[in-house]
Amino acid sequence: MSISKDILDQSFKGKSIVELDDLVHLIEDHFGYRVQLTRKDEESSLTDEQKKKLTSIIFKDPDVIYQLSQAEKDRQKGISTYSDNEEEFAKLLTEIAHDN
Repeated sequence: MSISKDILDQSFKGKSIVELDDLVHLIEDHFGYRVQLTRKDEESSLTDEQKKKLTSIIFKDPDVIYQLSQAEKDRQKGISTYSDNEEEFAKLLTEIAHDN
């Protein structure tokens, strides 16, 4: 995704200062995304329930399951492509197997 200099010039024509809000509107209008800004030091705006729901959706995705099973096979062959922490990886695989 990119924005040409011409589009930038048109969007900010006549402005000597471009505000953050102007950039957000440009991204939303040009790319069709909804943008929400939060400070780095603030916690996620997702509730625990939303996080659980998203996690459930992700780990029910067949492509994610396939990638994790491939990573497990690679790990058994001595190739670590997922994580440097064997214990955490094993725990993740156990949790996924339990949920499915």
